[in-house]
Amino acid sequence: MTTERHLWRGQTLMEVGLPALTILLGAQTLRVLLPSLVHAYGERPGVTSIQVGLLAFGTFLVAFLAAALRRLLRPRGALALTAGGLALLRLAEQLSQAPMLDLVLSALGTALFILFLPTYLGHIRHRGPQATGGYAIGLLLGLALDTGLHGTLGTVDLSWRPGIGPILLVLALVLVQFALLARTLAEGGAQAPSDGPFLVTWPLLALGPLLFLQALIFQNIAQATVMTGWPQPAAFAWVVLANAAGIAVGAFVVSRARRSWWPAALLVGAILVLALPASQRGGGIGTASLLVGQVIAAGALTMILTGLGARAEGSGFWRTTAANGIGMFLFVLLTFAYYIRYDLKVPYDNAVLPPVAAGILVLSALGAARLLPTERSAEPTDWTPAWVALALLVLPLGLWAGWREPQPVAGRGWPVRVMTYNLHQGFDTEGWLGMEALARVLEESGAEVVALQEVSRGWVINGSLDMLTWLSRRLKMPHVSGPTADPLWGNAILSRYPIREWGNVPLPPRDLPVRRGFLWARIDLGEGETMLVIATHLHHVEEEGHVRQLQMPEPVRFWAGRDRTVLMGDLNARPDSPEIAILRDAGLKDAWAELGSGPGHTFRSDDPYQRIDYIWVSPDLTVSDLVIPPSTASDHLGVAVTVSR
Repeated sequence: MTTERHLWRGQTLMEVGLPALTILLGAQTLRVLLPSLVHAYGERPGVTSIQVGLLAFGTFLVAFLAAALRRLLRPRGALALTAGGLALLRLAEQLSQAPMLDLVLSALGTALFILFLPTYLGHIRHRGPQATGGYAIGLLLGLALDTGLHGTLGTVDLSWRPGIGPILLVLALVLVQFALLARTLAEGGAQAPSDGPFLVTWPLLALGPLLFLQALIFQNIAQATVMTGWPQPAAFAWVVLANAAGIAVGAFVVSRARRSWWPAALLVGAILVLALPASQRGGGIGTASLLVGQVIAAGALTMILTGLGARAEGSGFWRTTAANGIGMFLFVLLTFAYYIRYDLKVPYDNAVLPPVAAGILVLSALGAARLLPTERSAEPTDWTPAWVALALLVLPLGLWAGWREPQPVAGRGWPVRVMTYNLHQGFDTEGWLGMEALARVLEESGAEVVALQEVSRGWVINGSLDMLTWLSRRLKMPHVSGPTADPLWGNAILSRYPIREWGNVPLPPRDLPVRRGFLWARIDLGEGETMLVIATHLHHVEEEGHVRQLQMPEPVRFWAGRDRTVLMGDLNARPDSPEIAILRDAGLKDAWAELGSGPGHTFRSDDPYQRIDYIWVSPDLTVSDLVIPPSTASDHLGVAVTVSR
């Protein structure tokens, strides 16, 4: 073993560095593709969720072309195209600020990414279990690096940040990846065995379910923030620790794994399947489950790829291609099945899908275990990648050093400026994730209390972004969250003034694809004055007014005629509808009817044609200075008004 060939004991620089950086770039590309499918393509006139799904499936089914690509370009050419092409497309996407172009670039980049995964395995498989085990460590390290960067940026991904700084950072990553790729290509191995029998290779299909679990849960800092209830830097640090622990376990598996481990693999696999539901419920057990789950998943991945390295018998590649293609099909199937639950009524609870993915991962690990050597490897355990992953703790700790939770200010009583704004998950009318544009609309309105709808806090199809934490800190306004569809999506209230009480109330019916609710808060305005704010977002299907008529009486009953009350939100109903009449008949006053002229349309923001966003006040209050700020930062227009006694 020479120092020229090895940077770390037992692992070449390329076996860890190239896959790590390629995974990093691939994960960033994937986080552009999924939101672009939903918001840039999926919201175009006439496009349905099924069409979005078909485009997603088409992109991922490219994985079945890996063998043909390798045959056409030969092994080195295929590796150069998949790794290098992905890097160039990622750089091009960073330069682009056109959502539909981003969709095309990210789709091409994702296709190359999922082709790289088996292509690189085929390139190194002949080197044996140590090399393929090192590949697993590289994959895990790439995920850790990606999460470190994503968390440092406050979960607003690098791809959505314009400016020279992000471009230079991506360029630097691309140049380093190119250098590693060039050295890998120079090593040769073009005619080496790269495939094995299908029954030996099939555990590779676990890559897709593993990526699903990583994106949905284990690398999801926004979800960890919500579930733990910790400040974001603390949740970020916990995810970093879980990654470091997982890589340490992976390093141990590479150097120590043997065939007799399969009963232990079965036991810890069962723990993973059982731990996943807890990790999504929060609390102490859920927080511990996040770490335990990542450690087990990392160990399973390493066992799979280490086992695959034990059997490389021929120069073909179609069996590896088929296994990887099935895995990528499972990734898009699981992701589509998980999020279609919020658009269509389906006969299952999407909470069952993570355990299903974990079950596939565990079965694959057990299948790979029979390929492991009967005796432990003579190679010593190399802990260097784990130390690198642990060193990433400096990122959340540095973030923590400058972290300041927004603090309320003392008010001076009435008047108070309020606003309602549907944020459209952070995406503008073209499909660009523009949090700064949304913040400026809120800031320029002068609003001191804001009701927000469509607040996403970790949905993968919305870029895994914690919108509420980001906006709260950007505007220096404390917040309360009112999740409805699930713990990561719903309503919120921002307030400059102290929130003395608050609560979140579900709305009927509870069998809707997107469940609804209302959030209430009692705001201390100072000078002994308080204001009750009720923020809601009603059922969105235009033709189903009967559902809104079932929902609207609930916040009205909660109000119960109390003075000093403001009810606002996206009610998804026109002013002359029966559901709006419920508010009017209860005695609430429509701020626009009191002050506005013209129709007051709030949707769609790029060509407004209907009024569905409202501010209502109790009879004892008066309103003034009502504005509907023009902006396409969301597909809705906000409504702001000054409220007085």
